[in-house]
Amino acid sequence: MKYLIFIFVLLASCTGAGESQVEKKQMLLTKEDSLKIESYVEKAYKSGLRSQNYQKYLDSVLMIKPDSAYIWQQKAMPLYKARKYSVGKPFLQKAADLNPKRYLSYSAFMKCLFSKEYEESIAEFMEMKEKFGDSYVMDHTYNFYIALDYLQLNRFAEAKAFLLKSKEQQFADFPDDPPHEACHYMDWFYLGIAEMELQNYEEAVRMFDTSLLVYTNFADAMLYKAICLNHLGEKEEATALYDKAIENKENTINEDQVYYEIYPYQAFNRLSSFSRK
Repeated sequence: MKYLIFIFVLLASCTGAGESQVEKKQMLLTKEDSLKIESYVEKAYKSGLRSQNYQKYLDSVLMIKPDSAYIWQQKAMPLYKARKYSVGKPFLQKAADLNPKRYLSYSAFMKCLFSKEYEESIAEFMEMKEKFGDSYVMDHTYNFYIALDYLQLNRFAEAKAFLLKSKEQQFADFPDDPPHEACHYMDWFYLGIAEMELQNYEEAVRMFDTSLLVYTNFADAMLYKAICLNHLGEKEEATALYDKAIENKENTINEDQVYYEIYPYQAFNRLSSFSRK
């Protein structure tokens, strides 16, 4: 029964707003085809996400239903997590082409954090903003990820500008929360990074302090705050905070993706499961 429900959700995901009536008609399946898809999906996930059989079973689904953006995205996702970006990219592109409202922002996110295609990521996020307005993907604003793209391109003033847009967006969306909570602590952290790169060290310290109000033992924020304090001539405080950051090195960026990729400016990482044992 759970796979029948999954198929229903899968098909529903392909009928988003903006699709033509012709496309919707193409999505009708016979009962026999629906049962085949159910079987292939079940076998795919039992095979394991990184197995070749997983890809083959999803290919069998696409032989029946080639317009399933969800299945194209599911083919791409484990390849990106395995850092096989060039193999997964055509699948992700197909998903975004079939259902841009749902998957173009996801493609832009993957290009920001995974495949490091920063210019393409910016272009896709800007297209999403133009067509569908500002929103969120993977727990953060589009503006947040655009800022990360610009940080990685050493375009620090533009990174700061988009982080400020992200902050204002969240203030508007969560007006009842205090500022340090309404805006995600990761935004405050990267505002600190942008200010640090612009050599605005006092302002950078203020941003890192705001991030630390929420994530109190955030080692990366401590480390970069220590660097800024050192630039400001606060040598003893900087040294003490640096030592505290090292002591708290397990408390690094805790987004879901840290097990697959290192975030921009992440000082401490947990990529390898073997190194964590």
